[in-house]
Amino acid sequence: MTPVDISHRLIRLFDRALLPAGLILFAYQAVMVWYSLHGALLHYLTHLALVLCLGAILVGATAGDAKTPLGRTVSLIVAGAGLAAAIACGIYFYGEAENLEIIQPFIETPTMVMGIVLVLTVLAIAWRVWGAGLALICGTAALYFAYGHLLPEPLTTSSQPGNVVVSFLAGIGGPRGVLSYAPLSADVIFLLLVFGGLMHGCKVIDMFAEIGGAIGNLFRGGVAFSAIAASTLIGMVTGQAVSNIALSGIMTIPTMKRNGFTAEQAGAVEILASTGSQLLPPIMGLGAFLMAVILGVSYIEIVLAALIPGIMYLIAVTIGVYAMICRSDSIPHVRVEVDWTKVRWIAPSFIASFTVLLVLLYMRYSPAMAGFWGIALLIAGTVLRPAEHRPTISEFLHGLREGIVTAVQLALILAAIGIVVQTLTTTGTGVALGRAVGMAAGGSLWIGLVVGMVVSLIIGMGLPTPAAYALIAIVVVPALVDVGLSALQANMFGFYFAIFSALTPPIAVGVLTAVRISGGSFLGTAWECLKLGGICFAVPYVFVIVHGFLDFENTTSETFVAFAAFAATTVMMAGATYGAFSRRLVPVERGLFALAGPVSLVAYLATGWTVLGLIGPAALALWIAFSRRRSTPAPLSYRP
Repeated sequence: MTPVDISHRLIRLFDRALLPAGLILFAYQAVMVWYSLHGALLHYLTHLALVLCLGAILVGATAGDAKTPLGRTVSLIVAGAGLAAAIACGIYFYGEAENLEIIQPFIETPTMVMGIVLVLTVLAIAWRVWGAGLALICGTAALYFAYGHLLPEPLTTSSQPGNVVVSFLAGIGGPRGVLSYAPLSADVIFLLLVFGGLMHGCKVIDMFAEIGGAIGNLFRGGVAFSAIAASTLIGMVTGQAVSNIALSGIMTIPTMKRNGFTAEQAGAVEILASTGSQLLPPIMGLGAFLMAVILGVSYIEIVLAALIPGIMYLIAVTIGVYAMICRSDSIPHVRVEVDWTKVRWIAPSFIASFTVLLVLLYMRYSPAMAGFWGIALLIAGTVLRPAEHRPTISEFLHGLREGIVTAVQLALILAAIGIVVQTLTTTGTGVALGRAVGMAAGGSLWIGLVVGMVVSLIIGMGLPTPAAYALIAIVVVPALVDVGLSALQANMFGFYFAIFSALTPPIAVGVLTAVRISGGSFLGTAWECLKLGGICFAVPYVFVIVHGFLDFENTTSETFVAFAAFAATTVMMAGATYGAFSRRLVPVERGLFALAGPVSLVAYLATGWTVLGLIGPAALALWIAFSRRRSTPAPLSYRP
């Protein structure tokens, strides 16, 4: 048997083991909703050990995706060694937990060795699942914790004994290091993400696609609007931009290309829609759960705070797509057949489960409890459908597997980024970096916001949103609080740009994902993203200046004025960017659009004068009235 045959057999073995192992983790999490099998620390240790086991199996199952034989071999080695190490560490730390909780950080050599193995296992599996960037950052942080005292000023840190370093990084005796966010993973997000995966297995995603198609039938270039609707609806229950681009982009990007959009335009529409879905309930994104933990509030409070900014983002993207279509003469009005019977039969199970999930969250039940009942009602409603609208067992299990895999992937991020967070907090480096950001702001709110945006985008380059936000919350958020923002405003501002870092060059992971599907150029797609979503950069500035935007339950007249000003500015910026809005704009109109909207919005935000906020909407209304009275150019031609 050749080495290639052996590797293929191992990959098949890991692939077959993935679902059974995932079901064990799912069953454990479901049982823990109702029964406490052991104490909190043992629960988090068990959860981490099972996540690492499943992560190692996932690495082995996906080893065939490696681009080179060497990459496939490395993945299989990491999978085998990681699985063995995860089992060994899980058994050891579970058995010694009570004793270690008492004696830490004065641990002995065997415990230090097992602690190092645990940290290396987390880093190795995260490397193969999330790429070298995340593992490199986390590994560097671990080395800095241990050997930072050897560096010259201003990088040096105080010297720490080896047992203290290992105790903190390996989470020995408490939820820190790799266990820092284990409560978030185990008690909050796991079952919610499984619920999102089951949306696929129970054909709810198919219903979303039909609804998106119906919306797209209303307008020329409607496939883009249907892509926005479908990708946003899908992303609302997956909470991940990159995976959502890969999932829905396979359907939406080729469809848009077939209907007159360039590869770069199609990729940009999908990227912006999938990225913005992280601002909308019920899942939003793992960063939102992190925010709830950091602020010490319930998750539903974060959901309500993000609701208006999320709507603003979607409006901006939709208006931008409309302007893009108005500019093109190669995009036809294509209608698709919508299967309303499918919608009628699938909608009840989705609405019932989704409503109960939101109600339970609003009533302050635990997210795990809400996720459990959401899953139960979704499955029950699916079983009651006619046979032609029920998923096959294979489809159902595939959706369950995808949900579990997503939950494990995010749990791995939390375990890995816990190393960085622990290093920054224990060494004081996070405080020093935050102080540097604050000094750069010079006490000015506006300068602080701009500096915070730039630093957030730099931190987020190449990192998944949760990891980027976790670092931004330590480095940037305190500086924003110092210049006058509330804790919620500062964290929401940082979270927004952690999301946006997925589509800003030079390391735009969202763009890279879309380009693989569209076949377009990286820089061309990034440029189309900037054109389409450029105005979206104004959203966080609006919601931190106008306080009512983050207080959905207590909106004021000021909120509506700011909303109108932002909407008018979005129309003007989109028209100026694409040179068309409803019709082609003459150069003078385009110049006025480029100036009037942004200037009036910035003036309103800087002064708070209501009359300035109304200038943009008034100017837009006058332009619309004038356009209707004057003779308009010939309509744009397009293919029937």
